[in-house]
Amino acid sequence: MWLFNYIIMKTLEQVLKDLERLSGIDLFVIDLFCGAGGLSEGVEQASVNGEKCAKVVVCINHDRNAILSHNANMPDALHFIEDIRTIELSPVISIVNRIRTLYPNAKIMLHASLECTNFSKAKGGLPRDPDSRTLAEHLFRYIDVVDPDYIQIENVEEFMSWGDMMITASRYQEIKDAYIKDGLTMSRSTVMTLNTAS
Repeated sequence: MWLFNYIIMKTLEQVLKDLERLSGIDLFVIDLFCGAGGLSEGVEQASVNGEKCAKVVVCINHDRNAILSHNANMPDALHFIEDIRTIELSPVISIVNRIRTLYPNAKIMLHASLECTNFSKAKGGLPRDPDSRTLAEHLFRYIDVVDPDYIQIENVEEFMSWGDMMITASRYQEIKDAYIKDGLTMSRSTVMTLNTAS
C-alpha cells in the first residue's frame, strides 16, 4: 500500500493478490471516469441469489478529490489519478491477464462515463468544448488492450451526433465489424433518467 495525502491506496501487487479470493465473481469492471463511485457502488452491490457477482477492479479519473472519495468507498480496487488519454496501461493489462487466468469464464466490462456537460442540450445550445469530444476516441486504446466482453458508455444522447465524427465513426465501424465477425453483438440504447429518483 502507499500513502497519498493520508489515504492508503492498494498497490498493483496487492490487487493482483486479492484477485485470488474472488472465485464467486462473474463480472469484473474497469471504471473510466469513475468520479466518486456511483456506478462502482452499483456494481459492488450486484448479486444473484444473494451472492455477490460483480467487482470493480480498476478505477481511473483525472480528479484527485474524486479518486480519494472513490478509494474511501472502494478500497480494494486499483486507483489512478490520471488522464485516460495518457495513462500507461500495463497495470490494467496485468489485472486483466490475471483475471483471465484465474477465472476464464468470468466477463470483463469496460465502463466509461465520458464527460457530458459540453455535449448536453441542457446547456442551451451547441456543444462548447471540442476537446472533450476527443475523450471518446481514446476508448479504442482500452478496447484494443483490454479486449472486454462488454463495453458500456454512459453519456447524453447528443453525444452520438455532435460534429464531424468521421474518424471516430469509421474506427467504431471497424471494431463493430470485427466483433460481429467474432460472433459478438453490439447494441445502443437511450435511457431517459430525468427525475428517476424517488
